[in-house]
Formats: sequence, structure tokens, C-alpha cells
Amino acid sequence: MAAPSKEAEIFKKYITNKKILIVDSSSSARTGMFKILNDLGVKTSQIKLCSSFHTAEEEIKASKPEIVLTEYDLGKSCGLELLQSQRLSNPESKKSIFLLITGNTSQSAVARSAEEDIDGYILKPFTPEVLRKTIMQTAIMKIQPPPYNVKIDQAKEKMEKHDFDGAEADLNEAVNLDPKPSLALYYLGQIKFLRELLEKAEGAYKAGLGYNKIHYKCMVGLYEMLMKGQKHSDAYEVVKRISQYFPANPKRLAEVLRLAIMNQKYEDVEKYYSVFCNIDERSDTLIRYICAALVVCGKYYLTTSNKTRAMELFQKATATSAGRTNILKEVVMTLVEQKQPKEAAEFLARFPANTQSGEEYLVLKLLVANLSANASAIIAQGKELISKGIFNESVYEVLIARAKESNSDSMAENLLYEAQAKFPQSKKFGTSSNKKAA
Repeated sequence: MAAPSKEAEIFKKYITNKKILIVDSSSSARTGMFKILNDLGVKTSQIKLCSSFHTAEEEIKASKPEIVLTEYDLGKSCGLELLQSQRLSNPESKKSIFLLITGNTSQSAVARSAEEDIDGYILKPFTPEVLRKTIMQTAIMKIQPPPYNVKIDQAKEKMEKHDFDGAEADLNEAVNLDPKPSLALYYLGQIKFLRELLEKAEGAYKAGLGYNKIHYKCMVGLYEMLMKGQKHSDAYEVVKRISQYFPANPKRLAEVLRLAIMNQKYEDVEKYYSVFCNIDERSDTLIRYICAALVVCGKYYLTTSNKTRAMELFQKATATSAGRTNILKEVVMTLVEQKQPKEAAEFLARFPANTQSGEEYLVLKLLVANLSANASAIIAQGKELISKGIFNESVYEVLIARAKESNSDSMAENLLYEAQAKFPQSKKFGTSSNKKAA
């Protein structure tokens, strides 16, 4: 019976004056954890309670807690996301405890896979004894880490000093000290990656994933290695798996979208749009990526005769773009190319009023009208643009075609010469000398 008393003594010493944050949307859950900690000897003044992700994020910045107990599901956000806030706000946070309270076994698997970042998890429903024991064991692991963790820490210190041979020796020892050495294999992969031994790095990461198929750091390492090797298809499958199991990271979501389009995985983009909708802080870069991806997917569905789905994606793109005219222009141009006059006119009407006197809008207006108006009306509209000083290749292209259609060969020829003079590098109009020679 001496061991438990010794553990309790170690824990009591560790917990003294530690700032603790409890995050859970359930009032009863917060109160229950608060009471257990009180019973373990934690003072009321040491504990802060938060009911939402945002209040917890602010509290982490303000008080820099050494122990965080957070529910996995926090509305649109995930408790895992608080880890990043803790790391940024508190340089010493790696010495602190971060525990996830999870509601199901798949979430607990995610927590285990975030090895080295997440210190542990508690599966609901739990008893006071389980909570007490988990906190105590985690604290003791911090104070007296096992040989496996010690070897990895030694290797990391040597890596920082560029002593890769020494670090590799420590990690090879560590691999034999744990039945599931995914973390040691990740760092072995990192050393191979830094030495640009990409095949060996891939082997180490995959070996780590052999022990834990969703090990976070091994997946990230493998993804970065595949990207460096320009294996975009394989990289997409890995980053897709990361985004499936771990909270949406705006930067990574942008990468996923780019790779999805590169690999023509159009059916996946709508899933990522749902993820995007649940992100509160959306950078301009991410908004541009998601809008562009939706437009590209819309084009694909339009060309495969799935007009309804294409229109839905265009609607989402323009709504998300919040008046960004480049997205509206892309949608309108796509609909013009696919000869959809009604839909093109509907999206054209969404241009902000203050842009409707500009060249971009007026040219688009001509192109949309050209889908249904007669030749004389389009020629008049196009000439009016030119008289206003709007010299645009598309305008000349439309006017030349319509002049030929109405048998105005002289007008078509004059417009062609004018276009060749204004756009000498354009292949659309050939060259004046070639025309004359012909």
C-alpha cells in the first residue's frame, strides 16, 4: 500500500499552486470535475471554469494554465484546437498537462494519435476515481518520464544541435523500449527527411503508422515528405486522412483544397466546404481557395451535364466570396462559355452597384447579351464600349463574329485590323501582315 501514498505525495507536490482550466459546455460536468479536484486538495482559487471554446481560448491567453481539462466537442470547435492556443500563449506549456474528455472511442483514438501533444484522455462516463487516477498518472509521467520518453527527449536535444548521428542512436534505442514506438519512428523519419533521404524517411513514417494508422505526427511527416517528392496523389490521400481525424486547420484546409483540385477529386470539395463553414476565423487566403475550388468543381459538373449541382456550387462560391468580383466574373465567364444565358444574367446581376460602370462589368454584360441578342444590337453595344475607350479583346472578338454574321465584311475587316494593331501579341486575331498578304 506504500505505492499509492507515494504517488499521492508526488501528485500533491506537483499540483500545488498549479493553475487549472476546466472546459465543458455541460454545467454538471464542469461542477463534477471541479469537486473532484477540490477533493484532491486543489484550492478553489486555482481552478477556472469555461463553458465555450472562445472563453477558454481567452482564458488560456490571460492566465496560462498549467493543467487543461477539456471536452472534445465544443460546439463547432474541438477541444484539440485549444492545444494550439496553449502552445502559443505559454512557452512552457509542454511541461503542462493537457487532457481531453471524450465522448466515444473514435475520439479517444484521435487523442492517442496526438501523442506528445495530448497527455491523455478520459472516456465518458467516468468516475471520480478514473479522473483522479488519470490526472495523477499524467502528472507523475511528467515528473518521472519512462526511459522511452527520456530517450526521445535526448534525441530531440541532439537534433537541435544537428548531432543527427547521436540522435539516431538514441531513437533506435527508444524503438526497443516501447511496444508501439510511433513517436520514435516519426523522429527517425525527420532525421532522414532533413538528410534528404526521402525513401528512408517514408519508410520510417510508414513504420510508425503501422503501429498507429492515424498517428498525427507520422501522417504530417509523410505528407510533407510526399509533397517534397512531388507525389501529389499520395500526398492528397494522406492529408485527406489528417483532415478526417483532426480539427480543421485553416492553412492545411487550403492545402487540401489545392490538392483535391490538382488530383481532380471534385466530389471531395463539398465535404471540405462543410468543414470551412465550421471555421470561425477564415483568412482571405482560405476564402479565395474555397471559392476557387467551388468554381472549378462547378465547371466540372457543368461539363458533365450535371447543371443543377454546378449551379449549387456557383451559388455557394458567390455567397462565400462576399462580393469579390473576381469570383463572380469567373462564374459568369463559365456560364457564357457553356452558353447558359439565363443563369449568366442572374449572376451578372449580383455585381455590386458601384462596379457596374467599370470595364469588367460592361464587357461581361456584352458577353452575356451576346448569347441571346441579335447581331445589330450587339454591334451597337460593342461599338459604344469602344467609343468609351474600352478596348478589350473579347469585345473585338464578339464584334468581328457578329459583323461577319450580318454580312458586313468591310466592318469585320476594319475591326480585325484595329484589333491586330491594339493586340499585336494576341493569337486570336493573327497579324495584319498575314491578313494583307492573304
